[in-house]
Amino acid sequence: MKDNMRQAMLLFVKYPVPGKVKTRLAKTIGDQKAARLYQQLAEQNYSVLRECREANLIVVFDPPEVHDKVRQWFPDADQYIPQSGLGLGDRLINAFDWAFERDYKRVVVCGSDTLNLTTAIVKQSLIVLKDADVVVGPAKDGGYYLIGLTSKQSQLFVGINWSTSEVLSQTYQAIKNLRLKCKALSILEDLDEIKLTGAS
Repeated sequence: MKDNMRQAMLLFVKYPVPGKVKTRLAKTIGDQKAARLYQQLAEQNYSVLRECREANLIVVFDPPEVHDKVRQWFPDADQYIPQSGLGLGDRLINAFDWAFERDYKRVVVCGSDTLNLTTAIVKQSLIVLKDADVVVGPAKDGGYYLIGLTSKQSQLFVGINWSTSEVLSQTYQAIKNLRLKCKALSILEDLDEIKLTGAS
């Protein structure tokens, strides 16, 4: 494996079925529109990651049975793997384990619903990991849109109150407890937080 390809970008996506994605947002604008907005944003963020040629791009999708549809949706990813695990913590652990077991040295997981994600931010995450154990992209809602590691660190994903405003603070505490060197990226927001005033 070439040195620059010892780096992996893992994009976590859900197949955009109305009623199955962005359910919190859908309460405001309806299932169809929420799914359409999510699909557009996921495609945009996929393109952002695809521009980062310094890493292999792996689409980590859910549900597992939509493998063929995901390949059609994102036809030029380097690899496709289904999400596995009961909750988000397990899914993150399993995704990182999958990558490190395949000899990747720097692994970054990105969400697919982040607003204003740029290729510069993504590239910065890889640069940071040359000198840090963990890189985090904080989200305005108290979670994170990106997390990157240089080794398996399953404890970062255990005991986290997922989908709450405590995710980021609990993750930072876990990083501190493990005595890992961490750096943070720019703060961004996700699709659930957009203000849809005047939306039709």
